[in-house]
Amino acid sequence: MFTKVAALAVLATQVFAAPIELEERASCPKIHIFAARETTASPGYGSTQTFVNEIISAYPGTTSEAIVYPACGGQSSCGGDSYAQSVQAGVKAVTAAVSSYASKCPSTELVYIGHSQGAQIGDDALCGGGDYGDGISSTAATIAQYNFKAIIWTGDPRFVPGETFHVGSATHGGFAARPSAITCGKYQYDIQSYCDATDPYCSNGNNPATHNGYQQEYGAAALKFVKTKL
Repeated sequence: MFTKVAALAVLATQVFAAPIELEERASCPKIHIFAARETTASPGYGSTQTFVNEIISAYPGTTSEAIVYPACGGQSSCGGDSYAQSVQAGVKAVTAAVSSYASKCPSTELVYIGHSQGAQIGDDALCGGGDYGDGISSTAATIAQYNFKAIIWTGDPRFVPGETFHVGSATHGGFAARPSAITCGKYQYDIQSYCDATDPYCSNGNNPATHNGYQQEYGAAALKFVKTKL
């Protein structure tokens, strides 16, 4: 039987839930950054740290979080997960982290920064369409509904030549190139994907130093781009 006491309990829950939610939203920052590290980098931000720091310096009060995923390619140092297993886990981690945060802070402007495998998992989660080479038959771009303002990818293995958002000298796709039919929808003008021809991962080059040098080469340009979006 639904007693008077039970009814009062339900009412109390409804009354006190709203202030808690308002308190959460009142504490939401103007800008929040999600960042995903490269393969074998230690847990944390990896090579994206430089970009994250520059944005936080330019916009005091900005918060950030690193995507928690294996970032592995079969090495024992990162747990032994295969590259495909790591990508699959990474896409799920990006989707979960963004969805959870955006549900609490829907008006916060979101930035995503990913390097190498970290770019790939963000690409898969944002653009959808599947990543067949890494065992993802289909990916609904569920996080594309959220308030992303700027996306920075460096050395993205999903790189495709001719993209509207490409910056750099590469004319050949990466080893996990995204099908050309997947255009990243409404966010294609909010993305900058940096890839140079000598990069062996986002293109077909033979110089690993290129892959690891985007932060130094394009850091200022990336920050300038982000400032036009926030």
